[in-house]
Amino acid sequence: MARPWWFLLMLWASSISLSLLSSSSSSAQQLSPSQTKTLLRLHRILEYPPAFNGWTNYTNPCYLPPSPSLSLVCCGYRVTELSVSGAPGAARLSPSFSIDSLFTTLSRLPSLTVLSLVSLGLWGPLPAKVHRFPSLRVLNLSSNHISGGIPREISTMASLLSLVLDGNQLNGTVPDLGSLPALEEVNLAGNRLGPEFPALGRSVVAAVLRNNSFRATIPPATQRLGNLQRLDASSNQLVGPIPPFLLSLPSLRHLDLSRNLLAGPLPANLSCGAQLEFVDISGNRLVGWLPACIRSNSSGVVLLDSGNCLASGDSRYQHPSSYCNEGAIAAAVPTTNKGGQFKNKLGFILGIVGGIVGAAVVLGLVLFLISMRARRENAGMGGLLKSVSVKSSSVLASPPPRTDARHMSHAVRLGTMGLMPYREFRMEELEEATNNFDSSNLMQENSQHQMYRGWLQDGSTIIIRCLKLKQRYSPQSVAQFIDVTSKLRHRHLVSILGHCINSEQENSNAGNCVYLVLENISNGTLRSHLTEWRKREMLKWPQRVAAAIGVARGIQFLHTVTAPGISGNDLNIENILLDQTLTAKISNYNLPMLPKNKNNKGGTENSSCPIEDGVRAYGVELGEKEDVYQLGLILMEIITGKPVLNKSELDAMRNKLQKSLMEGLEDLRELVDLTIQGTFAYDSLRTAVELALSCVSNDRNQQPSIDDILWNLQYSVQVQDGWASCESLSNHS
Repeated sequence: MARPWWFLLMLWASSISLSLLSSSSSSAQQLSPSQTKTLLRLHRILEYPPAFNGWTNYTNPCYLPPSPSLSLVCCGYRVTELSVSGAPGAARLSPSFSIDSLFTTLSRLPSLTVLSLVSLGLWGPLPAKVHRFPSLRVLNLSSNHISGGIPREISTMASLLSLVLDGNQLNGTVPDLGSLPALEEVNLAGNRLGPEFPALGRSVVAAVLRNNSFRATIPPATQRLGNLQRLDASSNQLVGPIPPFLLSLPSLRHLDLSRNLLAGPLPANLSCGAQLEFVDISGNRLVGWLPACIRSNSSGVVLLDSGNCLASGDSRYQHPSSYCNEGAIAAAVPTTNKGGQFKNKLGFILGIVGGIVGAAVVLGLVLFLISMRARRENAGMGGLLKSVSVKSSSVLASPPPRTDARHMSHAVRLGTMGLMPYREFRMEELEEATNNFDSSNLMQENSQHQMYRGWLQDGSTIIIRCLKLKQRYSPQSVAQFIDVTSKLRHRHLVSILGHCINSEQENSNAGNCVYLVLENISNGTLRSHLTEWRKREMLKWPQRVAAAIGVARGIQFLHTVTAPGISGNDLNIENILLDQTLTAKISNYNLPMLPKNKNNKGGTENSSCPIEDGVRAYGVELGEKEDVYQLGLILMEIITGKPVLNKSELDAMRNKLQKSLMEGLEDLRELVDLTIQGTFAYDSLRTAVELALSCVSNDRNQQPSIDDILWNLQYSVQVQDGWASCESLSNHS
């Protein structure tokens, strides 16, 4: 019986399809022996990452299905794409690892167009041979421990479309990326690159440069970036004005210049690019009126402008103009025109000579004052505590150990932006601010201190903490204490603004008082923002991670500001305050110990006594671990929205979170605070959960260091930003 014509047609089409499928399958499965050996060698060099589990000499890599941790594409008997990812926060590979050997081996895969090695613990300087991939379009080495500079040879990779090196330890000047004609994406966030702003090519669409050490002005060449849609240069030290052309770039949608040292006004008649949607210029030193095209009440642009001195901003969230004027002078960049170079150099040399002469004079005066003070004390004039200014306190105090100076100088440079200069207050000022310490202004009182709220003449609110000394101390001891305490100024601490020492107490046998003046944070606690329905809507997942990073940075500062550091702090979530910009600040942290007194007659030392009981309830190491543990509890409450009040509740919550990580997203979503549902990337949340569980581990030896915590939280932010960018693009498409 004859077959129908349509049956014969279907049979013919099926045979053609099968033949094509078999030919493509066979070509996809074949790989040259040399390339197979190279992949197996990579397996060993990378110290057998889980992504390669199950590989043998008989494994055909091209036949493996792609997974989140491993993706490999073959074409024409060669590997063309290789993507390997490890666990977030991967530790450095062993000392025997060689990043130079890694790239030597990778160069045997010359057809690579995509190379992505993420969070694998790679360490060491990036070798110059990274350019040995003529067809490479994507290079992603993020979230490793790569150090040193970015090799100049990277500027010769003409095919490169995407360069992602964020989350490493790179430093130095970024090579010229303007010579890469195809480059569209640059992500260098979370390194130590600088000081010059990098040169970018005209094809760049997204440039993420945040959390580096760029300290220059934004160069005029930036106005040529006609394709730029996203620029994030936040958390650097950029100076000078914001170039007007930046807001006028035709394709720009997202601009983040927050937390820099940018100063001056923007032209009022400036016209913005038609695509502009988001501008964050908060935490700078800008003055004047903002252009109408970015004011939130007259345009569709989302604008964040707090922490400046803007006349057009909400005065509650702006600094007084004097703050920005002083900052603009301090951040001014000297001119570099050729005609004035000689004068600048001559002035610099004369300044050095003058400084040396002036220092010699000051040193002689200092020695004279020390001699006079010593004579007065030996004559019985030691008396009650004298009023000591911060500038002269180092004269009265014994020189601190070198380790103290090293730690303080490094830590104090970090995070003090936005605070009024530290100064000594007069007793009359504090009495006027508190209405003679009226009981109506008393906020808190116990055996160690009293806490008052006060108002200065300029209208600013302050908190005054009267510390009761339990024994008499020499002026040198108190001066050294004040000198160290004056360093407790950081963006993520309720910082100390100044001090006052009352030298006119009538009863010489009574305990003396040191008054510390602190900034006032009146926007509520972190817990109130997690529980009160009006505030809760302000803290979505990105804001909560930012708050956790703020607390971690505050802890890191306390641990390094002195040697030994300040640890064992009371990090109850009620002691974490949020200011008007939702910046987290630690309050009620410990204070340094008062130095021991020396008995001039007998040469013996009295036992040192802290100003407050319990300041050193832990040793240094145990104190640091306790701080990490408390931060873990804060993280758990940030994630779940539920306080953990006792050990049994902690054990129950820990077990639930651990189980949810094994089960997947749906189980974890059931434990997460309802307020943040739909605002987090799963990998970002998972990283934070894993970190919280590590912090509250019963085995304190398994706890991460505060540096590891910061690294993982910043990784969580990077994942979240990537997810948010994808969501934004999908919404616009």
